[in-house]
Amino acid sequence: MVLQIPGLTPSYTQHPIFPDMFTSAIVAAIIAIGLNLAMALLRRKTTNIEKMKTVMKETGEWRKKYTEAIKKRDKQLIEELKKKQSQMQKMSMEMQQQQMRPMMLYMIPSFMLWIFVFPAIFGQTVALSPIEIPYLTCSADNVKIDTPVQTTNSTSTELKQGPCKVPGQVFLWGWFLLVNFAFSGIIAKVTNTSIPTF
Repeated sequence: MVLQIPGLTPSYTQHPIFPDMFTSAIVAAIIAIGLNLAMALLRRKTTNIEKMKTVMKETGEWRKKYTEAIKKRDKQLIEELKKKQSQMQKMSMEMQQQQMRPMMLYMIPSFMLWIFVFPAIFGQTVALSPIEIPYLTCSADNVKIDTPVQTTNSTSTELKQGPCKVPGQVFLWGWFLLVNFAFSGIIAKVTNTSIPTF
């Protein structure tokens, strides 16, 4: 919805700085890893990871005890655990707010990069995949749609060509997504910023 506002629609270049797929894939991967590292360092600076792990452990234990008490129908234990429920909810809420803080700080600059910088540097496709991944790579149908055919009786001299030239080309956002999935766990371990899950 936001990308439909005039001026905020990404303008993909037809002449990227890195015209070959290998170079563009490497450079885009390095940028994606750098952004992932920046997010991890920002999280480390703005979030108390150790406190978060402690809270996660406490709330997890409380939830487990509460579930077991309900299964056993231990009314006394249920009442005892219900007294701690508001405290556990408060701790969980504080933790979620801590997790949101670095995301909010990271989102605006990241959004600007995605709208104004990356499309101008890379174009719409940056890598070539040996396998087709739905929505992340160009399919044979995308190639047909994006490759115009000049007919002999056509009066139009300008033919619009899309980004897909061969099946398996990876879209810019798809490549960033794949690289982020591949490296986020490693970066979280290296920077010691692994966020425990509920």
